[in-house]
Amino acid sequence: MAETGGSGSGAGGHMRMDVLLWYLRLVRSRSQGKSLAEQGVIRANGTRVVKAHHAVRCGDILTVPQGSRVLVLQIDHLPWRRGPAEEAMACYREPEDRRAAG
Repeated sequence: MAETGGSGSGAGGHMRMDVLLWYLRLVRSRSQGKSLAEQGVIRANGTRVVKAHHAVRCGDILTVPQGSRVLVLQIDHLPWRRGPAEEAMACYREPEDRRAAG
């Protein structure tokens, strides 16, 4: 169910936006990830996402609303499962320029 193209976290691999949001524990279910992606409130590399099957790759920068705040995440590698929170958080980081501004 990883929905990756090829080797997953390897070069050229990708993952559906809804699955990625679920694996990274940003939503509680894949269906919530699908709904969030289809609302058009997420941006990937500055482009509005409107499809749950939007392909996310390593290096992409995502802007995701989380309650009253907005998370800006750079995907370092794609998760291969929905594991513990520590494992999920190891897949992304806050971009350098964003940290300097905050």
